[in-house]
Amino acid sequence: MTSTIPARITQQLPFAISQLPLLRQLFNSVQQRGHWRGGVRLRGHKQLSNHTPIRSLPLAGQELAIPLSHGRSSAQPCVQVGQRVCKGEVIGDGPAGTVWAHASTSGVVTAIKECCPADGDQRQAAVYIAADGLDEWAPACRPTTVLTPASLAAFAMQMGLVGLGGAGFPTGLKLQGASPDTLLINGAECEPFLTCDDRLMRERAGEIVAAAALLASVFAIGRVRIGIEPNKPQAIAALWQAAVGSDCHIEVLTLPLRYPAGGQPLLIKSLTGRTLAPGKLPAEVGVMVLNVATVYALGRAVLHGRPLVSRIVTISGAVAQPGNVEAPIGLPVASVLAAAQAQGDGSVHIGGPMMGRKLADARAVISKTTSGLLVQAEAFLPAAQASRPCIRCNRCVDACPMSLRPLHLLAACQQQDRPALQQEQLGACIECGACSHVCPSKLPLRDSFRQAKRTIWLGVRS
Repeated sequence: MTSTIPARITQQLPFAISQLPLLRQLFNSVQQRGHWRGGVRLRGHKQLSNHTPIRSLPLAGQELAIPLSHGRSSAQPCVQVGQRVCKGEVIGDGPAGTVWAHASTSGVVTAIKECCPADGDQRQAAVYIAADGLDEWAPACRPTTVLTPASLAAFAMQMGLVGLGGAGFPTGLKLQGASPDTLLINGAECEPFLTCDDRLMRERAGEIVAAAALLASVFAIGRVRIGIEPNKPQAIAALWQAAVGSDCHIEVLTLPLRYPAGGQPLLIKSLTGRTLAPGKLPAEVGVMVLNVATVYALGRAVLHGRPLVSRIVTISGAVAQPGNVEAPIGLPVASVLAAAQAQGDGSVHIGGPMMGRKLADARAVISKTTSGLLVQAEAFLPAAQASRPCIRCNRCVDACPMSLRPLHLLAACQQQDRPALQQEQLGACIECGACSHVCPSKLPLRDSFRQAKRTIWLGVRS
């Protein structure tokens, strides 16, 4: 089914659509390929942070703590205290399958000890670097052989690339052994408040398209589609214009303006019409799915020889200077908040309000999966309420985009009944929080499922 962008969206563009034939073609080319049930409509709060360009932060006098571990991958430090390092220099490496770590700026190594990543559950080993303010890059490190799927996957691990959409899965492992016919690039950014991908697509569309074309060439992919929610008209226009000038055929398509449109199974359904069954990987239905920021980082690594040493972070809420910053990995969250002139003594929420979490440690540092900082979240998010007995309204079932039965899942979680969790397909839950959002009894649905995956599902009783 073909759908044009509504007029109310086009009116947001800062130029006259009627005078730009290119954009008329854009609106006629953006399509929805498949539909899925459930989800919720949320107030976006995007206007708080999406109106200013991405800015950099001064680093002189800062001490950064770059984590050496990422998920199950743990790099070993390959630098010593007192050693001067340059930006992009390897500070942690390991055997095949290890995500390497790199210095986020130039300076002197002051310590090798634990740190607390902003959105992590546990403290991790890290290399501490006192920034010298020069931000001096190490020599570029480009692939030394002709790119093949295998060599690109290995190179991605050595350049520290992980998924920047939230999950943080090592990019090299996702590329390993892949033979897709379709590349899907996720530019949905359906979480409220977050605008880091929006600004990235507006400002660096050419680099994103170049990286997508590179991937298509290496993997011999014949179809590339970028999915974006229609509340980002300037990002859509920028990417479409960049795609027009590319040798690779790239389609820019709209997704339903409904949370969680960016969930992997839902993105695949929307853009290809294919169904990703629970427990299956995208490769099994012939697709590769990458977040738009991940694609950009991959292009930076291959085309410019720059490892992943920073990420775009949205700062929103009670701050004098909301917006998006390019934050070096390992920079203290407190420094980012100070630069944005955070107000009051309220709490800080890491990530979006639906899938994020409250900042647990004020000493935390920016990690590769830190997408946003929402200051004084309690002023913008619904106040926490005590749970009440279920009234059997079935709203959670209607809202679940994965067609699960959240109430039955909750009962299995409470009883620590692993067979029941398997029967109710806990593994299919994408932890979007739509069920918790609509529940009138304020039952801890999403949090219970998230905890069960980390305890009961793995055979560990809490």
